[in-house]
Parts: sequence; C-alpha cells; structure tokens
Amino acid sequence: MIKFTSILKLIILLIWSILIITLAFVAILLTFNSKSAMWIAHKIWTPFILFVLGAKMNVTGLEHIDKSKHYIILANHTSNLDIPMLTAGLPLIFYYVAKKEMQKIPLLGWVMTAAGIIFIDRENKMKAIRSMKIAGNKVKKGKNIMIFPEGTFDGSKGLLPFKKGAFHLAMHAQTDILPVAIVNAEDVWPEQSSLKLKPGKVELRIGKPISTKGLTKDKIDDMSDFTRQTIKKLLL
Repeated sequence: MIKFTSILKLIILLIWSILIITLAFVAILLTFNSKSAMWIAHKIWTPFILFVLGAKMNVTGLEHIDKSKHYIILANHTSNLDIPMLTAGLPLIFYYVAKKEMQKIPLLGWVMTAAGIIFIDRENKMKAIRSMKIAGNKVKKGKNIMIFPEGTFDGSKGLLPFKKGAFHLAMHAQTDILPVAIVNAEDVWPEQSSLKLKPGKVELRIGKPISTKGLTKDKIDDMSDFTRQTIKKLLL
C-alpha cells in the first residue's frame, strides 16, 4: 500500500513540477527577471509538494533573520525534501549552488540557469572556484546564496565533513552565515527509496547568524568547525 501511494504521489509531483517549470519559464520570458521564477518556487511549487507528501513543517528561529540583510545560508543535507523545505520555510528569496549535472536536464536546467541558479563542477577545482566567484558577485549585489556544505548526502546519520568552498565565499563577501538545521526530512522522503514516502512532521531550525567580519584564509578551518558544531547543536 505504501509503495502504491508513493508512486501516486511521485506522479502528482512530477506533473506539478512540469507545470511549475513551464510557468516559471514563461514568467522569466515575460518579466526578464529571475526573481519571478524564484517567487513561483517559494510561494507555489514547494508548499504544494509539502502538502502532497503530508509533511507538516514547523519553523523556529525566524526571529534571527533580518530581512534588510543578505546571507550565505548553510544547512545539513538529508533527503530530496530538503530543498522544498528550505524554499517554503525561509522568508527569503535565495539562489542555490547546484551540481552541474542538473543543468543538463531538459527544460528544468534551462529554467534553473535563467533563474540564476549557480552550477558547480565538483570534479574540476578551477571551474568550482569560478562558480564560487559568480556566487560571490551575487552576494555582493545583495542576494542570498544557499549551499549544502556537506556537498551531498549518503543516507548516514550525523553530519558529514564540511567542504570549504562556502567559507571561502563567506570570507570574500564578508557576509553573515545563516545556519539552518533540517530535521526529520528523511522520515518523510527517505534517501534510500522514493517508494517509501509517508506523512510526518518535519522541522526547520534557524540559528543565530554567524559573523564573518574579519575572516581570513588561515581562519577558514576554524569557521567551518564552528558552523558545523552550530548546526549539530540545532539538530539535537
């Protein structure tokens, strides 16, 4: 029964996503503004995903967000539900750093590119650095950037080691880091199987912004460790 229900939900989400991607593409063509696509994702696409999956989300720590500022948002990565949760739960328009493979997906890749999503080649260090420079320029222009510092998720419990790219970006931009913990997403949409979807309660826990003022290259490791410990405490 769970398998049948999961397949039905995935079909609904696929059709819904195709409709939203098409709508976003049209919105970009009409407005010449990437924010229109991001607004559609935040206000229309992701809330419906949570509804279909039966994910009841609670968000805490919203008082830590100053909407007059911009942030580099860092969160743990646990499942396919992470992006919908962050997009629906955070009252900010932000741009993801995504793996380059997603850029090759027909229509979706085009819309993501037009919407200002930053693609990173994890296998090529020079291209990865170039992508981070692009992200840095967006931050300097007052945009919020979202990065999963673990880089990926492998189904294991606990936080994986953090990659340093996000912290080099924070150093150059001198922009506060907003730590966010995603809780119980893997219970609703398990990483191991998309055929075991089930309703449940999920949480976004937003921590206090971490200042990067005066951050230098020799302090990157310390900042990475501190941020990792901050998100780890939010998960408890």
